[in-house]
Amino acid sequence: MNRIFLISFGFAMTPAMALADGAATCHEQSNTQLGSLIELYTSEGCSSCPPADRWFSRMAKTADPKQLSLLAFHVDYWDSLGWPDRFARPAYTERQSRRVRAAGSTTIYTPQVMLSAVLGLHWYQPDAVAVALSQGQQLPAKVRIELGAHPEDSHWRVTVKATVTAAISQHAELYLAFYENDLISRIKAGENSGATLHHDRVVRGFWGPWPMTANGAVQDLRVSLPSDANLANSGLTAFVQDSENGETLQALSLPLAQCNTLTPVQPPPASH
Repeated sequence: MNRIFLISFGFAMTPAMALADGAATCHEQSNTQLGSLIELYTSEGCSSCPPADRWFSRMAKTADPKQLSLLAFHVDYWDSLGWPDRFARPAYTERQSRRVRAAGSTTIYTPQVMLSAVLGLHWYQPDAVAVALSQGQQLPAKVRIELGAHPEDSHWRVTVKATVTAAISQHAELYLAFYENDLISRIKAGENSGATLHHDRVVRGFWGPWPMTANGAVQDLRVSLPSDANLANSGLTAFVQDSENGETLQALSLPLAQCNTLTPVQPPPASH
């Protein structure tokens, strides 16, 4: 079922990250058109979420990284009902709450789909989502993003550069996410007890926000990825978003599998 909350709290997160020796430097640059970002707020403890997760996975499998980025934020407000979601973070719940407040509401729920400043789309209305995506992707981008990554010692060196190409809001901020695909959980309690759930584009690391200036923003990060991550099924997403109204000004993804010397590691176990 859907669960509705009124939540307002703060959380500071310092996520960890991983490494694969010998990988080549990966680099990608956004198009001159707007790259869209779909955010899905979901939970393994919510019985309404698995169908939305499957829809999200289908979209992810065919998405062009320059045209469409997808990030699944697992929230933690279902964890007390018998099944703690291993991917959930309080920071993702707080992000959902902030995004909803920016739209003039205080009600959050799962599964919730967000596309730029539009929060009223639903996974079970794919035609409406497709129309909204098409309309957004025809717009010229106000920001250009360059994203690069390579392993360095026991960490990853990630460089994100956002350049302003047209006038933008003073509330624009840059973010970086690490996501992983093909994750499996066998649920032993809660509303989805007995089910085997499959997840894609799960956010497992999240950094920012960094304010944009008239010249843009540049971040050169030395990060550690989750030690259990399968890098061949993972990637990075950088995006610029207006914190005041939620508008996405540009988004770009970089699948790490395109660095063809990556050494895969074992995926995380399917259950707790």
